[in-house]
Amino acid sequence: GTTGTTGGGTSGEAPASGGATFIDVPANHWAYASIERAVQLGYVTGVGGGRFEPSRQLTRAEFVTMLYRLAGKPASTAALSFSDVAAGAWYADAVRWAAENGYVNGTGEGTFSPNGKITRQEVVTILFRYSGGQSGQEVLLYSVYDGQLADSGSIAPWAKSAMYWAIYNGVITGTSETTVSPAATATRAEVAAIFVRYAK
Repeated sequence: GTTGTTGGGTSGEAPASGGATFIDVPANHWAYASIERAVQLGYVTGVGGGRFEPSRQLTRAEFVTMLYRLAGKPASTAALSFSDVAAGAWYADAVRWAAENGYVNGTGEGTFSPNGKITRQEVVTILFRYSGGQSGQEVLLYSVYDGQLADSGSIAPWAKSAMYWAIYNGVITGTSETTVSPAATATRAEVAAIFVRYAK
């Protein structure tokens, strides 16, 4: 299950004599370089015991905490607007800041669903909002990507501009040559890789 250490805990473990930082992310793991870089940049931490849990689905609370770290943990004095986010929760400051700035809207009826698993289209939509949103070029990409992607029809209308922005800018990669799997959950390894690409 998700505990406080997954998103707010220790700052990761020291690498063993120049080797991998995490015992479950060996050097031949597809996201090894991205995870090592994301930890180095302070976006994500281990879960304790020398582990990262790269294949575990990322929660909404963990994702917003990563974004908050990317932004440099800015102060926020806004009231917590979600009934399911306790003031003392390890992710409360991150959620308060993200909601105040309009990066997250919650999941309806005054809830944030912090332990809900975040989807790929939610990830890119929040990053898109953080980047300033619509630039106009996304609309030009509709005809290109709508034709290229077999699953373009399954991208939620509210996420389409963000998804095409993310593909165009190399923030997200497809799950195959012709799919982006917008409604699929995102793993900790995938999001670490997305953040490192975004930071570039």
